[in-house]
Amino acid sequence: MQDHTEVEVGGQKQQIFLHAERRIQLETLRLPFIALPRTMLHRILKMVGALGAGIGATLLTQFLLPPAFIHYYGVGKYGEWLVLSATLSYLSTLNFGITTYATNELTMLAKRGEMGRYRDLQGSTLALLFCLAFFGMTLVSAIFFLPLAKLLHLSLVTPLDVLWTAFFLGLQSLVNLVVSYYNSMFMVVEHTHRGLTWATARRLVATLISIPLIMLRLSFPTIALGQFVAVVIVSLFSIYDLKRMMRSLPLGLQGANWKTAKATLAPSGMFAMIYTQQFLVFQAPVVMLQWILGSEIVVLFTISRTILATARLVLATLTSSVSQEITYSFAERNMQKMLKIFHYSEKILFGLIPIANLGAFLVSPILLKVWLHKPLLFEPYTYGLMALISGAMSMREHKQYFQFSTNMHKRLSLIMFFSNLTMVLVSIPLTLKFGLYGFMFTWLASELAQMGLIYHENKKLFHNDPSISFVPVLKLSLVMLVSLPICVGLVHYVQQRSLVMVGAAAACGVVMLTVESYFVFGLKDVWDEFQRRRPGRAVSGAPAV
Repeated sequence: MQDHTEVEVGGQKQQIFLHAERRIQLETLRLPFIALPRTMLHRILKMVGALGAGIGATLLTQFLLPPAFIHYYGVGKYGEWLVLSATLSYLSTLNFGITTYATNELTMLAKRGEMGRYRDLQGSTLALLFCLAFFGMTLVSAIFFLPLAKLLHLSLVTPLDVLWTAFFLGLQSLVNLVVSYYNSMFMVVEHTHRGLTWATARRLVATLISIPLIMLRLSFPTIALGQFVAVVIVSLFSIYDLKRMMRSLPLGLQGANWKTAKATLAPSGMFAMIYTQQFLVFQAPVVMLQWILGSEIVVLFTISRTILATARLVLATLTSSVSQEITYSFAERNMQKMLKIFHYSEKILFGLIPIANLGAFLVSPILLKVWLHKPLLFEPYTYGLMALISGAMSMREHKQYFQFSTNMHKRLSLIMFFSNLTMVLVSIPLTLKFGLYGFMFTWLASELAQMGLIYHENKKLFHNDPSISFVPVLKLSLVMLVSLPICVGLVHYVQQRSLVMVGAAAACGVVMLTVESYFVFGLKDVWDEFQRRRPGRAVSGAPAV
């Protein structure tokens, strides 16, 4: 029995011993300067699938619920349902970042075999979350003592129905608050995709149970109760599934103590600061623009942001899919593996950013005409600026995930919070003087500054490894700046022509962007190597497993 074989890799013959070394060689996907184990690739693909299902569930909800509510209850009552839903959804902020911090830290402790600290942290964070949920329950119960309908200016739903609807929607938010912790714990046992799938199932079942109740024109409290019961049932199944996957790992309140719980508040609070960007970047600007420029500019800004956000959401799915691998590698103190993930994901994501964002810009005239029947809402320079901002955000989000997923997020939270706060404050006088463009240029400058600062945090995380270079960022910036005027010219040329002509121009632009990224970011080499080494195919010259 021969105990070794020769394998040709990169044009050179290497002697690989059968058993462990042979298995590693045969189970590894090799790219230029990169080697990714196939088990890791499988996990990433499962994450992409789970995240894609989540996006599908979100789109399905947006497609089904609004027309159903409007058809059976009218625009006014649907608006009041939205007000109640939005008001009670703020209970989810009681999480205070505990779930994110605890999940990352517990995953690393489990990987390192530090079970004493694991037990203390798991029990303490769960107990802390239960205390916050109890506090939330107190707030929800207090609504029966408030004139809620009057406070929210609701006139089409009876005051009693308002109270009971708010109560059941509040309970649903609290269930999601606690169960999100359990769903996130799937990462500890390397099944993050299962947790995401259960979270998607919770959202989807709430939508599906609502449709028949709406068609029966039942009261709002009945719809809210139906959603609550459905979410509870799915949540119980997901916790049972987690317990089965965790086996002997602790999942209760054993080891809970105040000292450990108190110690988690500061790092968890840093995550809470990061989450405030949702308000500072998305809600606050709308209020400010309404105050200074009026509702028409708000509509133009909001619609352009929504279209470009869809492109960024797809890219964020790819970035999110490797977040668990970053945590696993950091837990194993395998910085070399983390470095490979950094370069691998950067190459692919940066290659896709121009295609996704400028591609969305090119198809915007078609979407506005077909979807909203408002082609005049397309303003090329506003949408072009939004494409640049969206591209900068995608770059920044890629860099921040390496701090976020390793709990090395203290400086990241300060950078993001104060940068976004400064952006909002500085943009007010600039918007007064230069209008919408004053705000958008300030936002773009803020995103680029954050990206640069987070890049330096990445360098520190990787101990100033020389392979981490600013060159890919400069390449991407150049591609975006060179390609945007060409795309604007294409749109200007066909804007007043038929939809077929606009679609043909958009297709030509996307092809141009694809070819450009294919060569500038080396996607040809990535694709060729992936085809040769994809899962299920043996390394060239090696025996099949």
